[in-house]
Amino acid sequence: MELYKNAFQIQSEFGGRNLFQYLLAGERPVLLDSGIATTPETTILPFMDRLGFDPARLSMLITTHPDMDHQGGNDAMRRAAPDALLACGEADRGWVSDPRQLYAERYNYLRADHGLGFEDQPPSDAGSYCRVDIGFQSGERIVLDDGWELEVLHVPGHSNGHLAIYDRAHKSAFVSDAVHGHGCPKVDGSIAIPVTYYQVDLYLSTLSQLEKLRIESLYTGHWPNMHGDEIGDFLADSRNTVDRLDRCLLRALAGASHGLTLKQLIGEASGEFPDWPAETLELAMFSVTGHLERSRARGIIDFIQQGESSRWKLA
Repeated sequence: MELYKNAFQIQSEFGGRNLFQYLLAGERPVLLDSGIATTPETTILPFMDRLGFDPARLSMLITTHPDMDHQGGNDAMRRAAPDALLACGEADRGWVSDPRQLYAERYNYLRADHGLGFEDQPPSDAGSYCRVDIGFQSGERIVLDDGWELEVLHVPGHSNGHLAIYDRAHKSAFVSDAVHGHGCPKVDGSIAIPVTYYQVDLYLSTLSQLEKLRIESLYTGHWPNMHGDEIGDFLADSRNTVDRLDRCLLRALAGASHGLTLKQLIGEASGEFPDWPAETLELAMFSVTGHLERSRARGIIDFIQQGESSRWKLA
């Protein structure tokens, strides 16, 4: 779908959710994200073919953040566009390059203390190792064409190096998964997974950053396209979700003198957000842990480490 002149949204589905990539086709074209390992073959390259666009023209592939459904197709896209540089946020370079490191350090870091995580070996959808060429920090400019340039934004929270791309000329922001509302939707609009930001204060700083920008159109990795007042509503919903989850967890701990495990606290969160599906509720481990770690840093709660029975309690 053409969003505006030479800016295209590429759509497929993964896990019942929309999965979007973006082609910005100036003289030096850029592709934002690559989906899972099969997305290039099944979706991106056929889209480019219908458009009459030669993928070898790509100058850069930007992975906005380290998740298998955003980086899994990098190796396939590199084969289709061998001269394109692969870029991501510098803080995410290791995870974007190597799906094994992604799983060990991003998805399974809670397993030892809480018994929560994913399989040891990445599935085929996660793709294979693909070297990152450029690590962005923030503020870099990417010139696509005379009079058309993109600004690289650092929008951490969901990952430490998460990137967004701001097209000031069109007042459009491509934020991928930097903002979560109160959960990630299925294609039908119901909630597919809970919020999965990791670092609460960084996530709030991202919301503040986006609130200050002149954005008339917001494009994401999974959420419907948003325009005008819808953008402010989405950011407000995201901020309200942080407040609700924080209060919920502290309220639960106040009523549990011996503390609660992470699994128990995820259960408490599901009571506050009943539309978070049971089959994906475990993914709330990331945001719930982020809130708990922030409260521990503030001296509000303590962490009692006891293997998979580790628990949190009020200080």
